[in-house]
Formats: sequence, C-alpha cells, structure tokens
Amino acid sequence: MGNHDILRRETFSIGQSIFKAGDAPRCAYLIQAGAVEVSAAQDGKPIPLGMLKAGEMVGEMALIDALPRSASAVAREPTTCVVITPVEFQRRLEESDPLVRALLRSLTSKLRKASAAH
Repeated sequence: MGNHDILRRETFSIGQSIFKAGDAPRCAYLIQAGAVEVSAAQDGKPIPLGMLKAGEMVGEMALIDALPRSASAVAREPTTCVVITPVEFQRRLEESDPLVRALLRSLTSKLRKASAAH
C-alpha cells in the first residue's frame, strides 16, 4: 500500500451524530472501533434499524446512488471511522468486476424501495 491509500479518519464521541436522514451524501464510514446505531424516522420518532460494529460500513448506499441519506447514524461508543469519499469509492468500484457494480446498484435500489415502503 502506497501513501495514496492512506485514508482520513474521524472520531466520534458517545451520542455524537455521524449523519442525519436527508443529509447530502458526502462520504461513507468504515468503522474501525466503537459502535454506531442506525435509525430511520417514522412519524417523527426514531426507529432503530441496527447496531454496527468494527469492520462494518455505514453510509455506503449514498455513495452508490448519490441520493440523500435514508437514515441517521449516531455513535453509541467512542468510535473511530475511516472516511471513504465518493472519489475513492468510485475508483475502487471501477476497479471491480462489472457484475459486482451492477449487483451493488441493484441491491441499493431494492433497499431504498424496501425502506420507503415502511
């Protein structure tokens, strides 16, 4: 790995918002340490969607389809994330197999439709 592969990191304290539903999709986060709770709003109330831990990614759907965030993410423990920019994501995606790219776009589209149905 060369220096161009070193990605920026961000840290979040307990209860700190990583992003909110409706935000512009600026980047995704690969969780290195900590825990992130993802939730969606329904009738103005947050509905927990799940807890993500080290090794998992949050915010990646926005990088695939560039639509506003469909959910909110909050740190539930002191959390360190690697920041994945759209440019970095696209570069890696373009290096992948066309089948993988098509699969990601298809899954993202289905997830958004399923989320909107709830």
